[in-house]
Amino acid sequence: MEEKKTQSTYKRSLTNAHIQLIALGGTIGTGLFLGVGNSIQKAGPAVILIYIIVGLFLFILMRALGELILSDLKKHTYIEFIEKYLGKDIGKVTGYLYWLSWLILAMAETTALGIYFKSWLPHLPTWLPGIISVAVLLLINLISARFFGNLEFAFAIIKILMIVGFVLFAAFMLLSSGSTKYGQASFSNLYADGFFNNGAGGFLQGFQMVIFSFIGVELIGLTAAEAKDPHKTIRSAINELPLRIILFYVLAIIGILVILPWDKVSTSSSPFVQALMGAGFKGAGNLINFVVITAAISATNSFLYSAGRLLFSVTLGGESKWSKYFGQLNHRQLPMRALVFSALIIACAPLLTMLMGDEAFSFISSIATSMFLLIWIIMTLTHLRYRQVTPKDQLHEFQLPAYPFLDYLLLVFFGALVILLLCLESYRVPMIAALITFALLYGFSKAFNKKKEEAK
Repeated sequence: MEEKKTQSTYKRSLTNAHIQLIALGGTIGTGLFLGVGNSIQKAGPAVILIYIIVGLFLFILMRALGELILSDLKKHTYIEFIEKYLGKDIGKVTGYLYWLSWLILAMAETTALGIYFKSWLPHLPTWLPGIISVAVLLLINLISARFFGNLEFAFAIIKILMIVGFVLFAAFMLLSSGSTKYGQASFSNLYADGFFNNGAGGFLQGFQMVIFSFIGVELIGLTAAEAKDPHKTIRSAINELPLRIILFYVLAIIGILVILPWDKVSTSSSPFVQALMGAGFKGAGNLINFVVITAAISATNSFLYSAGRLLFSVTLGGESKWSKYFGQLNHRQLPMRALVFSALIIACAPLLTMLMGDEAFSFISSIATSMFLLIWIIMTLTHLRYRQVTPKDQLHEFQLPAYPFLDYLLLVFFGALVILLLCLESYRVPMIAALITFALLYGFSKAFNKKKEEAK
């Protein structure tokens, strides 16, 4: 019995500090440092409203997912809840889709790393930083979850200090009426040309990159199986999400726009760099480049962590050779084989750059956004089903309020975003690709199960 437990149960080694910093770091990534320029260019100052809207809905989603996770801490990931409440076919398909999504995100980040290092080492091969980073991060993930937590702790502190420092600098510029090469820092930049500068069309186009910026927020739930005190830490991390959204997204973007007029924002570099250089900080490029590199490494670290645990979870208990190989833990109670296999796929990222060139990152981010929308819809349906079949006296005390209204509201919102991406020409192909991937995975799953039944 003891041996079996060792092979299927994670070690609880993540402390409250780890969970809190992972939660904070999970909401700050390259989507904010780089991608926000794309959203500002399309939506103008109204991008602030987009972040608030998306952040609010993802807080509702996290409350629902938090209730699910805390209702049964023996389950390792959301996928096990999906299998229980929506069926094994949907669970397996969602698990593999979720796993692919994390891999795609990690590939995007490792691809971006090569571009970031070019600023300092122009003759360095673009593929090398990503390969080295994946190899080092794999070794760290194979040591222990606590080591992973310590690394994320350090990365998160770097990102948080940068954002807080930038917000304080923007506040100083406002209070001192500081001048930039674009004029005086002022709140008037937010409304001088109108808040919705590019109309409804521009506002709607701004949603894709904002959603991408928030991907990873549900990583909080994936740490529950390795948290020392999950009932306390997971609840606290989720409840503090609105504050993090206000501080690290809304205030940061306001800080950019009071210094840098929205129509001066370029997508060729980080808006943070542009704002600081516009205010006279010539060395801002090196500072932000360092932070962006740590953000990309941090994101890759988190995505590898998530991918390894998802592959382990979706194969755990399976009867095929594939499942028996990946659905077990090593003597350190880590999904070693799942982590190594996931890392090998992520390490293929340079091939995408060779095939797609500079468009690789934006295309991959669009596919990831599309996949996560489908996954979030399925997660919401899972919570809805959980509440429907669970007696009231057996519900966890950490509940999503206003059930089932908020569940239905989430489904309407995510469904509307899927339709929106299908209607927008630049995002239509990635959304269709995500839908086809889901359909193919579901078809393969049904065919495999049918063949399995016939063999019996």
